[in-house]
Amino acid sequence: MKITDIEVIALRDPGDGSVASWNVGAADAGVASGYDLTLVRVHTDEGISGIGQCEAPSLVIYAVVENSMGLKALLQGEDPREVQRLWQKMYNATGLYGRRGVTMGAIGAVETALWDIAGKAAGVPVHRLAWRSFATTATPPEPPTAVTPYLTVYPPGDDIPQLRERVQMAVEAGACAVKVEEWPGQFANVDLKTDVAVVEAAREVLGDDRELMIDVQNRWRDVGQALQSIKAIEQYRPYFIEAPLPADNVEGYARLAAATDVRIAVGDWGFAGRHEFADLLRRGRVDVVQPSAVRAGGIHEILNVAEDAYRHGALCIPHTWCHVVGAAAEIQVAAISPVTPFIEFPMAFPASDAISNLLEPALQLRSDGTFEVPDRPGLGFELNEEVVGRFRVEPY
Repeated sequence: MKITDIEVIALRDPGDGSVASWNVGAADAGVASGYDLTLVRVHTDEGISGIGQCEAPSLVIYAVVENSMGLKALLQGEDPREVQRLWQKMYNATGLYGRRGVTMGAIGAVETALWDIAGKAAGVPVHRLAWRSFATTATPPEPPTAVTPYLTVYPPGDDIPQLRERVQMAVEAGACAVKVEEWPGQFANVDLKTDVAVVEAAREVLGDDRELMIDVQNRWRDVGQALQSIKAIEQYRPYFIEAPLPADNVEGYARLAAATDVRIAVGDWGFAGRHEFADLLRRGRVDVVQPSAVRAGGIHEILNVAEDAYRHGALCIPHTWCHVVGAAAEIQVAAISPVTPFIEFPMAFPASDAISNLLEPALQLRSDGTFEVPDRPGLGFELNEEVVGRFRVEPY
């Protein structure tokens, strides 16, 4: 089997103008730009294709794939089943302009697609091929039949009544855990009193039997502010506090993690690859690392991070937000990693078929709040071509 092509697929759903782009500063600027999604599809001469996804502008990923020294030129003619060797080939060849950042995101999207092909060719799900030993774990040596997502309610609404309504929708959908994000006029953007009111409202709706995660999105300025805020809300039992400080403030994370019993989580804000996460675990001393399934470098790289987290007594809970091919990859990771009690899954407002119906079969939350771990070959999902056709645009 040989790789013949790598296709970059840009999807654009303008939405209804009520959701701000997740680009840095977009919420502050009042930019309403809907959903922009970037997929890759790797093709082979035997008719088997695989899919991956990257959280980055489609034009940038297109450039990484299509340039004269890009990923397509590197991989054409190679056997897609040699996933880890090809990952190394991509990483080595892009080292002068990659090693981190968006190039790692592109490599990870292609690597996910390669795992998808390898699984399909072997007739087994990816987690069977990518299985690794973490040693001396209490978990059984067989993959689970289900994994548990937390639902990210985003945006959380313009006020507390709307927040309550949206969290209630997540509860009615069957969520075992819900994450509430910062937002203008809400958490981490007004004052401490507002922060407490938001978390109190979310906890009241969730009750005592569901977990509550809080994402600060780097809004707190210093350790002192973070500690004051965490102390004020810790009575509501947040499972973790995500990205409380600026992403580069690694020593600040160490001070914060040492000063509170609430788990401190970080890793989705542009972090990529095992080496950056090793820094977070060793210098930052964080409790939860969050490598992105659509940014951090691929399935195998996230498993490297998870194994390192395991050795440090930390958790690895992958990020993906609204990128459901990434969610499909997260399921495969969680089926292997003993330190991944949750994965992220979107509950986006407004809803979009480019998210909820992009995959066939569609990802469906079961009545117990879990996802089935598919035993279908590869990732276990295909692209819904009708949805792709409806939202597809040229990379931009």
